[in-house]
Amino acid sequence: MKRLLVFLYTQILGKKIYDEFGDDLGELKDVYVTTEDGYPRIIGYKVKKTGVTFHYEFKNINFYDNDGDVVIKTIGSREILPRTYSYLLSQHLLDRKIVDINGKKVVRVDDLRIAEIVGEYKVVAVETGAPARFRRAGIPRFGKFIYKVLRKDFQDRVLMWDNVESVEMINNNLQLAVPYQKLSTLHPADLADILEELDEMSRKRVFEALDEDLAADTFEEIEGEYKGSIIKDLSETKTAELLENMDNDEIVDLLDELEGEEREKVLFNLEKEDAQQVKELLKYENESVGSMMSKDFIAFRLNVTVEETIDILKEMEPDEDVMFYIYVVDEEGRIEGLVILRDLILSDGSTMLKDIMEQNITRVNHDDPIGDAIEQAAKYDLLSTAVVDKEDRLVGIVKIHDIIDEVLYPLWKKKNRTRNQ
Repeated sequence: MKRLLVFLYTQILGKKIYDEFGDDLGELKDVYVTTEDGYPRIIGYKVKKTGVTFHYEFKNINFYDNDGDVVIKTIGSREILPRTYSYLLSQHLLDRKIVDINGKKVVRVDDLRIAEIVGEYKVVAVETGAPARFRRAGIPRFGKFIYKVLRKDFQDRVLMWDNVESVEMINNNLQLAVPYQKLSTLHPADLADILEELDEMSRKRVFEALDEDLAADTFEEIEGEYKGSIIKDLSETKTAELLENMDNDEIVDLLDELEGEEREKVLFNLEKEDAQQVKELLKYENESVGSMMSKDFIAFRLNVTVEETIDILKEMEPDEDVMFYIYVVDEEGRIEGLVILRDLILSDGSTMLKDIMEQNITRVNHDDPIGDAIEQAAKYDLLSTAVVDKEDRLVGIVKIHDIIDEVLYPLWKKKNRTRNQ
């Protein structure tokens, strides 16, 4: 018999385990692993004999190939209590969904590759796809024939463990572990796509673990139909944290998509000042500039110097999509001009904003149709457009990001759906 150094998990499931005396300990039903050291490391075995389940660890265990059949031999068996930080491969991983980090999508775990590394057995890769499923069903040749007839690729798809993230195998009791560390490296738009593919419980588990900035950015990218269920299931602390990192115009968009308890939960967790601004924005009619404008903008008085402006910006740490244009207003808040970030950085510190500002400023009224803002942004290549009231006071901005997200992208999706029907 040849000792196996690399094998598939489903090859050993259901196989009998023998001790050093040749006695049958029972059939292998599951395997305990711990994820403390990166790769899931096997630390115990769930075995069933005559209807009774035992949990073992072994001083030594080896897996052998005996003419295509797997034989498991052990030395020094000892019954154990399952550790609180361990997981079962069949229960938590096999046939479950897992995230392919490089492919930026959710896939099903159809099998697992296990290898002996420095005397320990570890899960090193995930197999997903038709070949693994047909092989487990005992009909690999039939599967290959079917795919050949259908002219489809019948190749094993192997994902190394470094490139996947399990939604199930995260233990909040392990303080040293960073939950969903690999997922946190993804762009919010890709992470949003992945969350939409998960079930509600998994979606909540991942979302609760994200840091506040990534959670807010990801939430903004998630389709409206999923936002209600996420808000409903979030803890009060996480809800407040999420809303604190969202622009008020985004909160208004969120409220438009929510009903009943979810809507009340959002309003309840808003700070007083934010709640007031949100209520003001809710008064605007749909398709008006005011319904899409953001109240987050940067404005200074005429006699503020470049050095003072830069010092304040450093202290404010504004979002990058609002700091490119710095508006200059008079004492009544009426718009006088605009300073582009590049001009601010290249100017002498003692120079006043009024001496470097552009005075011919494109603007739209808060009651104008949103089409006017789109036209201005396209015509003058603007990152954002100033929004004023009837007295020409600066009351907000419309960002090109929001125009693309809320108007152009939905139109493109609708057009694309119609074309594919």
